Amino acid sequence: METFHKKDKEETKKKLIQAAGEIFMKKGYQGLRAARIADVAGVSKTLIYRYFGTVEELFKAYLAQKDFWLAMEGQVEELLEDSRPDFGKQLAKQILEAQIIYFFQNKEMQEIMRWQISEPNQIARTMADSRELLGEELLSLSDPYFQNSGVNLRALLAIIIPGIYYLVLNAKVNGSTFCGININRKEDMEELQKIVKQAIDWCYEKAES
Repeated sequence: METFHKKDKEETKKKLIQAAGEIFMKKGYQGLRAARIADVAGVSKTLIYRYFGTVEELFKAYLAQKDFWLAMEGQVEELLEDSRPDFGKQLAKQILEAQIIYFFQNKEMQEIMRWQISEPNQIARTMADSRELLGEELLSLSDPYFQNSGVNLRALLAIIIPGIYYLVLNAKVNGSTFCGININRKEDMEELQKIVKQAIDWCYEKAES
C-alpha cells in the first residue's frame, strides 16, 4: 500500500510539473495560478501545496528539469572525477557542444532564458545563482591549469555561452543571421559547434605554451 501511495504521489507531481510547463509556454510566468495548474493537471489544487508548498516551488521543480545546466547537478561529482587528468578540457568541449544542441532543440529552454532576462524576479535570480555554483565546481578543474598563464578561460566562456543563447534566439525568433551565421542551416550549426571546440583547444594550447 505504501508503495502504491508513493507511486501515485510521484505521478501526481509529474502531472503538476507538466501542467505548469504547458501554462508557462502559453501564458508566461504571470499565467501560473494554482487553480489553472490543477485544472490542466486534472488534480485537486490542494495537492500543489501538499507536494510543493507553493506555486513558486512547483515552478522551480519544472525549471530544474528543463534547464540544461541545472539538470547536470546530479552528475557533477562523476564528471569532475573523470575530467581531472586533462583539467576539464574535453569536458568543456562536450558540455558546450551539448548546450548548443539542447538549446537549439528545446523550445522550453529558449522560453526560460527569454523569461529570465526580460522579467527579473527572485526565482530567475535563484536559477542564475545555482548555475553559477555549478559553474564554479566545473571551473575548479581548469583554474589550476590557467593560473599565471595569461589566458582567461572564464572570460572566454562568459562570451561563448551567452553568444550561444543569442544566436539560437535570434535564429528561432527572427530567422535572421548574425555575422552571416544562421544556425537554422545545418552547415552553419556544424561550423558553430566546430569553432566553439576549437576555441577551447586554442585556450589550452596557449596556456601550455
